[in-house]
Amino acid sequence: MQLASPLSRLFFALAAVAVFTFSYYLGNRYAHPRRGQIQAFAFPDPVKVAPFRLVDKEGNPFTEADLLGHWNFVVTGDLDRGQCRTLLFRYVLAWNDLAARPKLQRKTRVVFLALGRKSRSPAELKKFIDFFNLAFTAIDGAPAQKEALARQLGVPESALRDGVRCDSQNGVVALIDPKGFLLALFTGVTDPAVIAHDLRYFQ
Repeated sequence: MQLASPLSRLFFALAAVAVFTFSYYLGNRYAHPRRGQIQAFAFPDPVKVAPFRLVDKEGNPFTEADLLGHWNFVVTGDLDRGQCRTLLFRYVLAWNDLAARPKLQRKTRVVFLALGRKSRSPAELKKFIDFFNLAFTAIDGAPAQKEALARQLGVPESALRDGVRCDSQNGVVALIDPKGFLLALFTGVTDPAVIAHDLRYFQ
């Protein structure tokens, strides 16, 4: 019986290590996260979003009913603040990271809640948000309606009074599930891969 050469044994050993490493990588990448493994703040008791009425980038009414059927990352900010663009780019990358889960990616979007002092037309909203991703949308409307929704999402009164910050550490980003419940805050979560990972926790 011919014995395997040292070179052959080395080849098979390296192949076994490669298979193990790849399997471990896939297991960690696609495993369902546990609560202690997420950076987002998950509310102990999800809250149904109260009724509101705004206007989206197409000029159509946008109410709490339009949140249904989607995983909504509601990003709050002001179109005039450049920091909002940086924050939105992170969510573009997070959305791209969901490509390995196409069904989840199709159901996930960003809803940009414009909280600037100047109301924006649907055309302005569309030009702004479509630059990032055509699947995303943006909403604006009557100040009382916007502020009521913003308060539900955890935007502090000081921000509504003095101007909403949209930097990566302070920009309020809330996750609303396909049934219209506020589940978590992603404020301060800056790594797109972590954002995508944490979203899977709520599946």
